[in-house]
Amino acid sequence: MNFNIYVFYKFNTICVIKKNRIKNLQNKLSIQWQIILMNEGSFTKTLHYLTNNIIKTKTLQKQYSIPEIMSRNIRCAWLETEIYTQLTFARSLWRFLLNNTIYKTISNNKAIGQLLIENQIDIYKHIHEIYYGYCKNLELQFKSIKPLWGRKYTLYYNKIFFVTIQEFFSPSIADFFNNNNG
Repeated sequence: MNFNIYVFYKFNTICVIKKNRIKNLQNKLSIQWQIILMNEGSFTKTLHYLTNNIIKTKTLQKQYSIPEIMSRNIRCAWLETEIYTQLTFARSLWRFLLNNTIYKTISNNKAIGQLLIENQIDIYKHIHEIYYGYCKNLELQFKSIKPLWGRKYTLYYNKIFFVTIQEFFSPSIADFFNNNNG
């Protein structure tokens, strides 16, 4: 299964691990990648703790709306350090009613998890699948020719789906577990 994650960013999968098989990864995957891929909290906060850097969000966004009823929003973003080291590429598809609390708190330049924490919005995260593969464009951005890990999950608010997110991680993220940041 190959798919485009952004204009001209084709992700070529080596394998896709579905939700019911993710637990089988525990014996085959380093603890660092297990923490990154199966983390159910704010990944931006995890990156902040790992890198000991402020994590910035560089957002590209397309918006599609159905007037007065529902808005659909496709958002692509880079998570990077304050010295512009790109660590994660994320793509999200939003679906929400225009009077929804979450719709009112969306900001184009903040990480999704950070927005939810700041606004004390309680959500449920459901991880669907883990990806392993390659993407020439992301390899250039990450300055690495190693295969990439990624994941797809959905966030629910009041038991209603509002965003599905795909994240693709720089291979160098796992190296931060071994660095002494302070």
